[in-house]
Amino acid sequence: MKRTVWAWVLVLTLGIAGAQTVGNEPPPDLSPEVFEIAKKLRCPVCRGESAAESNAGVTEEMRRQIAEMLAEGKTEDEIIQYFVDRYTEWILYEPPKRGLGLVVWLAPVIGLGLFGFGLYSYMKAAARREAAADAVGEEDLARLEAELAQDDGSGGQA
Repeated sequence: MKRTVWAWVLVLTLGIAGAQTVGNEPPPDLSPEVFEIAKKLRCPVCRGESAAESNAGVTEEMRRQIAEMLAEGKTEDEIIQYFVDRYTEWILYEPPKRGLGLVVWLAPVIGLGLFGFGLYSYMKAAARREAAADAVGEEDLARLEAELAQDDGSGGQA
């Protein structure tokens, strides 16, 4: 049973380690600066895609606007604020680390902590059950040996 639990822990660890988000390399037709800013913005029409990886028409327009704003000399923060003003904070691909967004950031950590506590509790209870089963077995064996010795000592008299 212990091997099964450790096998699942290994599978989960490798799965988490293998998970990837948006690639780090911009496509050849997109400048690295535009790509980095677009990665921080959500596609308004796609589900779960950033403006950098989506091929929707609206994200192509967003990337064009980002390139124009960069050419005008605007900073990354000013460009991101432009999209936040236009779409609200929802447009940010990563939620802000304050307010309700903080819950989104802390939920996985709390979930992993609860999972670890549950796994620890389960393993501890399983070890206790195993120890109790061994102890009961030894007590029963001692009692049976005592009864056998008592029966032998009586000489078979009834």
